Amino acid sequence: MTYDLALENGTVCTENGLFPANVYVEGEEIRVISSIKEKLPAKESIDCSGLFLLPGFIDPHVHLGLALGRYTSADNFESGSALALSGGVTTLIDFLDPISDLAQFETAIKDRMTAAKDSRVDYSFHVTLAGNPSFSAEEIARSSIAAKMPSIKVFTTYSSSGRRSSDGMIYSLLSLSRKLGFVLMAHSENDEIIREREKEFSRPTYRDISSLRPTISELSEVAMLSLISLEEEGQLYIVHVSSGKTVEALSSLGLDWRRFTKLETCPQYLLLNNDPLKTDQGYLNTYCPPPRTDQERTLLQSALRKGEISSIGTDHCPFLNREKWENRDDYPKIPNGTGSLGISFATINTILDGDLKRVSSLLSTNPARIFGLFPKRGVLAPGSIANIAIVDRDVQSTVSRSRYTRSDHSLFEGIKLRGSVETVIHRGKLAFKNGDILLPKASGRFIERENIYWEKGACR
Repeated sequence: MTYDLALENGTVCTENGLFPANVYVEGEEIRVISSIKEKLPAKESIDCSGLFLLPGFIDPHVHLGLALGRYTSADNFESGSALALSGGVTTLIDFLDPISDLAQFETAIKDRMTAAKDSRVDYSFHVTLAGNPSFSAEEIARSSIAAKMPSIKVFTTYSSSGRRSSDGMIYSLLSLSRKLGFVLMAHSENDEIIREREKEFSRPTYRDISSLRPTISELSEVAMLSLISLEEEGQLYIVHVSSGKTVEALSSLGLDWRRFTKLETCPQYLLLNNDPLKTDQGYLNTYCPPPRTDQERTLLQSALRKGEISSIGTDHCPFLNREKWENRDDYPKIPNGTGSLGISFATINTILDGDLKRVSSLLSTNPARIFGLFPKRGVLAPGSIANIAIVDRDVQSTVSRSRYTRSDHSLFEGIKLRGSVETVIHRGKLAFKNGDILLPKASGRFIERENIYWEKGACR
């Protein structure tokens, strides 16, 4: 048999370790992984000598073309998916607009499907709840599962904009999550604490956001939700954990919380601190939760090394400099968000000192298992989709604004990182090589996801 594509002389990364191998692709799937010495005929071959082959990365947390009041995030699915490919990401999971009744559900799906039609990579969506919905927890859970989107996001804050879910709704969803087979995702900040802090400021500016949304607001809410998930044996995913103190507090409980709660963090919380908020350009560093102290950032990196973080999302949602600048003295009007899509691999590879087995777990295998994409994605094995990131583990690089983003700035400019993505295969086709995007827009497909049932030890 002659295969469509051969990736030869590289080192393959699997859950069982790293080993030299050749990978042979037929159509959209991996068919054979052979020893280096066993060469099979192929129509096209790529020499991967000195490079490592990892399962294509999955970013489970992006906001492409997100409308926030007068503004829309700079990267849409066309530019965002190009940026994703440049960083080895072959699957994105975005969010439906918040819904408060089932009549809005179909509209929300249609709107995001239309927005995603130009994506170069495959995509799925999480269902997002607004506050005070007319449906019950079971109704929205079953509707989400039927729509092949078995993950639901809630907010524990933003009561002023009608997005906060009640504790009762969250409790009911967590109680149902394992029974029905879906994941409950939570933006976790204590709304009462934030509202109390707001009373101290007549007109807060960007310089005040760390005080307005303190670490304790995140820590207390994450602890409460994790305890509920433990008691109800739920499937809870905490998005964008911003502080190592939050993880430290969970670990100090001495409970087996990781069975029923998975934590996500983002490059911005691992690489940046809140010092820039003191500067004249600090308005660019406005995202939510806000950046934390350098001590908290260091603790978060430590938690990552200890295996207490399960997944890396980017929360990619950049806005233009002008849009943030014109509201710099009126914080509630600043469009919150930043862009980190494309730098996750180098970030995590740097922090984990080139431990590619763990890098692969955080960026691919774990999110695939958590969100119902495994084993077609998240692993390199015969029968899996041929989504492959071919990386140089050791090359040193300095971050600069990517030519693929529509944002006009990068908060990571000048940071030195280790590792780069050299080549990307997306569903068996060459998608990125030598810095160039080779896959046309609209190459991506919507991924239907089935019911999700976590098992003990399914991911770390």
